[in-house]
Amino acid sequence: MNTPFQFNTSFKLDKAHFAQCFDDSVPERTAVQKYRNAAILAVVGVLLLLVVGTNQYAAFFVVALAAVEALSVYYKRTWWLWRQMLSKAYNHNVDLIVDDEGITTKSFHVNSQLNFVDVTDLKQSETGLMLTHKAGVSYISKHCLSDEVISFITDKVAS
Repeated sequence: MNTPFQFNTSFKLDKAHFAQCFDDSVPERTAVQKYRNAAILAVVGVLLLLVVGTNQYAAFFVVALAAVEALSVYYKRTWWLWRQMLSKAYNHNVDLIVDDEGITTKSFHVNSQLNFVDVTDLKQSETGLMLTHKAGVSYISKHCLSDEVISFITDKVAS
């Protein structure tokens, strides 16, 4: 008879955890892909300013919008981390429970259950697991998981 699998651990939602989550979950893009919208807005703004005889305020607005877009790309990680650190969950402990049914996270603010049958895809990086499900993507850091738990999650998602 199989004994039910049960794994309990806890971790803190600190800046290092959020930084790891961001770094693993944001897809890598080239500089051209990142700044494409800013470049298009800048070109349109300059064309409006120099070629088309439109209102100069509108042209300068489009150029300023291009600058804001470029800054948002440059500071994307910093802005995201800052927002997470302002959240009520920051610096609180989260209890992580992995069992035969799925993965449960419990904290003072949020209790959630992710069943393995709902997981459609699993991507593994050096530092974490990204579980895709119908409600979005969940990230679990490997720093609090043993190799046995990682292989258990991988097997449950694959089956």
